Amino acid sequence: MADLYYDPYDIEINADPYPVFRKLREEAPLYFNEQHDFYAVSRYDDVDRGLVDNETFISGRGGILELIKADIEMPPGTLIFEDPPIHTIHRRLLSRVFTPKRVAALEPQIRDFCAHSLDPLVGSGGFDLASSACCSASPSKTRRRFATAPTPGCVPSPESRCR
Repeated sequence: MADLYYDPYDIEINADPYPVFRKLREEAPLYFNEQHDFYAVSRYDDVDRGLVDNETFISGRGGILELIKADIEMPPGTLIFEDPPIHTIHRRLLSRVFTPKRVAALEPQIRDFCAHSLDPLVGSGGFDLASSACCSASPSKTRRRFATAPTPGCVPSPESRCR
């Protein structure tokens, strides 16, 4: 186990994490990373038990290592950072709105929005969200630069390139 190392920030591991994941399951199902001070659970049954044990394992501080380490107080009403019982209440309310039928009904509008927002950027080589046409209605407070590239599986159609 001396050569077993998992680091979520390691680019080489992230390029092909499956061999490391296999070693974690086989050699260290509860792995401790001393450098970043976190535990990783790698076996399905252990993860499954942990997900439903909200007394021991909380979501209230997030699921991102940097957020947890920063000890930031999460704003109320952010579902992903809530624990029962408030999470359960909010999830029940939202599940009534986000039914598969209602979400599927939004698809044409989402495709039209994507086509309207992104088609002008095709071939531009990149764009700045704060100044791009797709964000002119609501400028971003944070400027981010994105390179444009063909999306795998994207099949252009006459009415929309977001299909």
